[in-house]
Amino acid sequence: MKRGISAGPRSFRSSHAFLIRSVDAGETDRRISFLTESDGLVTMVAKAARRSRKRFGGTLQKYFLLDVSWTESPGRMAVLDSTALVESFWEIAADWEKVRHADYLLELTATLFPQPGPKPRAFGILLWGIRSLALGVSPAAVGRKTEAVLLSVGGWGPDLGACRRCGRHTEALRKGSGGTVRFFPDEGGFLCGTCSSKGGIPLSLGAVKTWKAIQASSPPLLGRVRISDGILEELQQVMPQYVELYLGRTLRSLGGPPSF
Repeated sequence: MKRGISAGPRSFRSSHAFLIRSVDAGETDRRISFLTESDGLVTMVAKAARRSRKRFGGTLQKYFLLDVSWTESPGRMAVLDSTALVESFWEIAADWEKVRHADYLLELTATLFPQPGPKPRAFGILLWGIRSLALGVSPAAVGRKTEAVLLSVGGWGPDLGACRRCGRHTEALRKGSGGTVRFFPDEGGFLCGTCSSKGGIPLSLGAVKTWKAIQASSPPLLGRVRISDGILEELQQVMPQYVELYLGRTLRSLGGPPSF
């Protein structure tokens, strides 16, 4: 075998993508992780990206929907060939809460779906969340909706249809539970008022039904799910905790315990 020739053929890939993280590599290169629609999370080297911004036309930024092309060779890190801007969501950068939530959604999606392979549904939900933030939709509402659907797509959404102990369905609990239940993140569901009077996190049945409706929604329908201020406040106390418990850690983009 001749030196300098890698074993196996090279393959050329392209996909819509969001930049997840970028770090310096050597004196001129950058090591970049993209969440791609076609291949999931892909890490690649961007040759000479530090030497000249013209190399990739200034597109190696967060909050851009990109069309990226790269080359894969057996036993080597993929090499970024080109990038093209498809849609800009740069309005996000002007508002700290939007930045905070956008970074969270990018990190959350990449953390929940690290496996290689097509990720069209997860990618579509992330795109909906980033686009909604840029359009001025409430960051807190976007965060909760995106969390709920991503968890559902991955098969990690909680069981919100019935009490985990007695099995009574949500619709049958309205009067008997006083309108509230207690959600237990570690059990992935709730107990009705009859089955538990302490522990867990109190949730109104309205919050449970809203969360359940969000889980069952697709991106085209998410905008139609309305969350009242009161229910949003309830979900803000529960859903980030559930995500943190599932992941076993707090995501770096939150910078500490979630407060939104």
